[in-house]
Amino acid sequence: MFLISCKKEDSSFIAKYQIISGTWNLQFISYDSSGVKITKTLPYNRLVIKDNLEYQIYKDLFNQVEHGTINIITQTNDKLELYFDAQWPGYSSFFGSHVFGATNVELVLLSNKELIIKTINAGYAEYSDREIVFKR
Repeated sequence: MFLISCKKEDSSFIAKYQIISGTWNLQFISYDSSGVKITKTLPYNRLVIKDNLEYQIYKDLFNQVEHGTINIITQTNDKLELYFDAQWPGYSSFFGSHVFGATNVELVLLSNKELIIKTINAGYAEYSDREIVFKR
């Protein structure tokens, strides 16, 4: 007889992070390029995060371009690390999320009005150490 122990994944955000659920408007991304801070916009304008850890990204008010699940990697009072696991559209040749890439992200700032997420350990240079800024 073998006993197997599995750590259950978090299926919701702790109280401190509950306000992350809702609709966020993508403002811009910024990153360092050889000592120069680059700021640019993306063709996506809205992120919707649901309480059940599903998310959607929209190109405008009605055209959804991505659907997926948020995997909680680390969740403590001091740190929130997530992975946005893009599952739709399945026909896309793009690997990972259109906004977050195929890497984990860390929460930099969360308030009722602003959300800043930073990509970490990105394999693609374009997605490495980007700050992604959202507002309500």
